[in-house]
Amino acid sequence: MSSSSADSRDQRSQEIDREQGYVSMLYGRLDDLREQASERLSRTMLQAGGTPQERSQRDDTIALYTDQVSRLGAVEQGLCFGRLDFTEDGRRYVGRIGIFDESDDYEPLLLDWRAPAARPFYLATAAAPDGVERRRHIRTDGRTVVDIDDEVLDPTAAEATNGRSRYDGLAGEATLFAALNAARTGRMRDIVETIQAEQDQIIRADLGGVLVVQGGPGTGKTAVALHRAAYLLYTYRKEL
Repeated sequence: MSSSSADSRDQRSQEIDREQGYVSMLYGRLDDLREQASERLSRTMLQAGGTPQERSQRDDTIALYTDQVSRLGAVEQGLCFGRLDFTEDGRRYVGRIGIFDESDDYEPLLLDWRAPAARPFYLATAAAPDGVERRRHIRTDGRTVVDIDDEVLDPTAAEATNGRSRYDGLAGEATLFAALNAARTGRMRDIVETIQAEQDQIIRADLGGVLVVQGGPGTGKTAVALHRAAYLLYTYRKEL
């Protein structure tokens, strides 16, 4: 094995280790949030009596905490699946829910994929990077980071240094191809990690009535429709 190949493997391994540290921190936060919601649910369910209005409020609170416990449990697999490195504004991690740092003015530790700030993860391209220097796909198995794939979108960021690129990894649509070529399990794969620009436009289309999603067999119609429903519930919860 050449020294350059060995260096590249070492660099990749170090990057995976760094991502593991961050992902582990996010799961620690998730565990805390889940425990807090469970404790609040338990305390509320122990309450009894009161006026009809108080009982109604208690029922609403129980429904709220039950929904929180369910939502936090549903994101155990694939909590964090991406990272955006911006040219001038640091980096942001993208995942299935939003997690914030309460001790640091609620700075986002993880962006919900449905949030507007996460949209460059799906829309940024080399032709229109939208301030994104690199898009990283993070692959996990349970709570373990098993691989990373990088897409360099800013050409100046990929300039060679001593004959080598600043970034190693997959480029372009490699992650999508890897997902398409992955072994099928018989269960519908969640597409939130590999949503393409055209699918994102459908998912985030304005709420203006019935939206018909058409396409041939195997084009992801059902998955796109389900993710649009999730986006609408996230964005227009008070209106639906």
